[in-house]
Amino acid sequence: MFAFVTSERFAILDAKDRDRLEALSKLDEFKAGEEILVSGHTGDWLYLIASGGVDIRVRRGEGDLTLGQLGPGDIFGELEAFADLPADSVRHVARVDTIVRAVNKHPLKQELKTHRSLASGLLAVFCRSISEKVRSANDVAIRLGPLPPGASRPPPAYGAAGRPPHLNEEEAAWLSVLGQKIEAGEGQVVVSEGDTSRSFYVIEGGDVEVRKRAPGLPDRTLAHLGARDMFGFMAFVDGKPRSASVVAVKPCALSRVEPDVLEKATHLNFTVSFKFLGTLCGVLGRTYRDTANAILAHA
Repeated sequence: MFAFVTSERFAILDAKDRDRLEALSKLDEFKAGEEILVSGHTGDWLYLIASGGVDIRVRRGEGDLTLGQLGPGDIFGELEAFADLPADSVRHVARVDTIVRAVNKHPLKQELKTHRSLASGLLAVFCRSISEKVRSANDVAIRLGPLPPGASRPPPAYGAAGRPPHLNEEEAAWLSVLGQKIEAGEGQVVVSEGDTSRSFYVIEGGDVEVRKRAPGLPDRTLAHLGARDMFGFMAFVDGKPRSASVVAVKPCALSRVEPDVLEKATHLNFTVSFKFLGTLCGVLGRTYRDTANAILAHA
C-alpha cells in the first residue's frame, strides 16, 4: 500500500518530514460511489490514495462528467486551498472501494509552522499534483468543443474588467529579476505545444493567447494573458511537454526564467522558496478554477 514514507510523490521531502506526515495520518476507507470531498464545503483532510481510485467529477444536466481519475499514490484535498471552486460543482467520488491515508489539516498546519522544510516541500508536492489536475481538466475542456452561443467564455481576460493578474507588483518584480529579458513580436509563437523546454515566463507588457490544438478543429484559445501574468509554469512544475502554445497578439516584453536559476535561488533562501511555491500553487489553482468554470458553462 502507498504511504507517505514510501510514495514517490513525496520523495522530494526528507525522511524526517515524511515520517511526520505518516505519524499524522490515519487509514480511512470509502465504498465505491461514496462522495469524499465536495467543492464549497470545508475540507479538513489531505488524502493520499493507498489503494483503489477516485474520480473528480462535475455535475451536468445529462449526467456527471469526469475531469480526472486518481489512483494509488495520488493525492487530493490540496486543491481547495488554492482554487475557489463553485459550491457543489466539483466532487471527489470513490471509483471503487478505496483506502486512503488521511491527514487532518489543523494539526498539519501546526507542523508546518515549526518545520520549514516540510512546508516548502509540501508546497512543491501540491504544485505537481495541481498541475496534473489542470492538464487533465484542459483535455476535457478541449473535447467538449466551443461554448454554446450566449454562454459566458471563461477564463476572463486580465485587467480591470476581468480577473486580476496572476502576480502582484512585488511578485512580478522579484521573479523578473531572475529572468532573461526577451521580446516577442505580434503573431510570434513564444512556446509551442509539445515542446520539452521547462522555462516559464512573466509578462512585463503586451498580450498573449494560450492556444491548444483540437483534432479536426481550429485551435482553441484557452486563456488571454497580459502584464503580470505567467505562462509555461506547468512544464516547469512537472517536466512534461508543453500542453499548449502561447502566441503574442500584441508586441510583448517578457522575462524568461530558467529552472536552474530559480532552483538555485530557492535552495539558498527558504523565504524565496516558500513564497514562490505558494504563488505558483495559487496560479495553478486559479487556472483550474477557470477551466472548471469553462466546462460548467457547457452544462
